Amino acid sequence: MTAGRIIAFLIGAAILIALTVYAGAGSVVRAFEALRFTGLFLIALLHLPVVGLLGLAWWEIGGDFPGASRAKFAWARLVRDAAAEVLPFSQLGGFVLGVRALHLSGIRAIRGALSMSVDLVMELWAKLPYFLTGLVVLLAIAPSWRLSRSLPLALALTALVVAIPILFRRRLRQALESSAVAIQRRWPSLDARDETKLFFDRIFAQRQRLFAAFAIHLGCWFLGAIEAWVIFALMGVPVSAVQALVIDSLVMGLRTFGFLVPAAAGVQEASYVLVCALFGLSPAMAVAVSLIRRARDLLIGVPILATWQYLETQAANGAPTADN
Repeated sequence: MTAGRIIAFLIGAAILIALTVYAGAGSVVRAFEALRFTGLFLIALLHLPVVGLLGLAWWEIGGDFPGASRAKFAWARLVRDAAAEVLPFSQLGGFVLGVRALHLSGIRAIRGALSMSVDLVMELWAKLPYFLTGLVVLLAIAPSWRLSRSLPLALALTALVVAIPILFRRRLRQALESSAVAIQRRWPSLDARDETKLFFDRIFAQRQRLFAAFAIHLGCWFLGAIEAWVIFALMGVPVSAVQALVIDSLVMGLRTFGFLVPAAAGVQEASYVLVCALFGLSPAMAVAVSLIRRARDLLIGVPILATWQYLETQAANGAPTADN
């Protein structure tokens, strides 16, 4: 891990500690304990189908690769998310481990990397209308909100960003192809050049797959609002479904700015504190909700990574892979 990421994490951790102290550590613990382990387990179970759908969105991009299946991409997405949350300091990272999981299931690594690069664009693109929905709903239920005059500007900026991949699709393709070249330089044995050209010729000629991936990602973002509502309900906090939508969409939007911080440490907690305050929720409750989501990711991620490590061990002992 680079020095910059270490510094970013230390700053984020300091923010998290400061927020916990500000909110009152005892109050945070009591709010967290109100959920109980059964509630946390239920939240984890509720999240698994969402990850499966995220895998389906990835499959829409690379589903016509030889040997590809929905189950393989769903498993790779589980590994990808687990590594990102449980191993934030790993040099490999969630993206590489997700591609490795596909590779172990019989799909060439370069194909997994290329399809994931497009999937990431679709996921980020889908977050924009979700964030905008939360902003519009907030202004609808709280029209006196002091930033309501910023709505036209927010609408214009969001429309522009959403239109960028369409208006500049050739440059988008060039950027993605450049990423593939970087992969080729890092792992020359992957022989990425011909594979890259064939992949992008295919995917940009089959736009229905891109739209399908975008639609699935957008649906998953909205399912995140349902998850947030369930968390509040299990904690006994009177938050409506509409308020949960606003909280989750705005937090996820703000969390995007923490992409340089491993696991968005501190950034996620600060976002929850800021957004939850709009509905009169205490900082302790906001920090507790953030920590619950982290605990959920650990509860899912640890056994997933343990299973992945077992499969890696089996492969190292002689099981064939896609490039063998």
